[in-house]
Amino acid sequence: MTDKTLKLKAKKKNLVLMQRDIWALVQLYLHRTIGSSQLARLCFPDISYETARKRLRRLQQAGFTGSSSSGRMEGRGRPELIYYLTAAGAKALEHHQGISWETIPTGPPHTYHKEHFLRLVDVRLALKDAEAKQLLFDLDFTTGREFWKELSLDLSEVQEQADATITLRYPEAEPIKILLEIDTGNFRQTRHWEPKIRAFLKTGFPIWVVTGSAPRIATLRKWTQPLLEEAQVGPGKCIFGVYDEIIQYGIFGAGWQRTDGSITDLKPRQHGQNRPQIP
Repeated sequence: MTDKTLKLKAKKKNLVLMQRDIWALVQLYLHRTIGSSQLARLCFPDISYETARKRLRRLQQAGFTGSSSSGRMEGRGRPELIYYLTAAGAKALEHHQGISWETIPTGPPHTYHKEHFLRLVDVRLALKDAEAKQLLFDLDFTTGREFWKELSLDLSEVQEQADATITLRYPEAEPIKILLEIDTGNFRQTRHWEPKIRAFLKTGFPIWVVTGSAPRIATLRKWTQPLLEEAQVGPGKCIFGVYDEIIQYGIFGAGWQRTDGSITDLKPRQHGQNRPQIP
């Protein structure tokens, strides 16, 4: 055993896992990696961010999580950390949640995939903000849990699945399910995009696609429109939003495009009421 190993072992601190700690580990399992501010909002919403950061640091010092730079900046100009599960964190999930630790991905994500993971969490948080404003109710957000395999484009053992399945209810309406896809920017039309959308359309659920720019939407609309016609569904079955707009204006403030180029803000239209202007 080297001196370095002894030092690392000495730094580890015992920690009794509280329920919210276990919930944080569950979220890391579901999302693969989460930024510190995101994890604080998901799991420690009733305490200050600084207090949440200290608790997250203690989870790391106890060996349940690891961290690295997210490539983003947080308040006070400091780099934001992302957290991910370690083998000890995976074993804790097996003990507390009954999930086989050997099936849980651990260690840092590939550099190219970090932003994809973080954007998925950001969209989830935007939906939670909408729920807090009572623009929607009964939100449930379920990740595909193996969507990270798809990011490596190794699809040999992966069935087509969305990054997340969302269940929500608009005011005075029945619950609906929505498939959410974060566009990685490296999908190819015939190899990746067409099989994916065809599989999604078979479910009958509406499809939300979040991508990085308006020009990218133009490309995806062109690829998607023939598939909607083939399935005999309208242009609103698959809609596209720009990530930065969603973060700035919120889920219902961003301008989402249907495949025919028309704009929707996702709000259900009420009889006799004009649709509000998009910022």
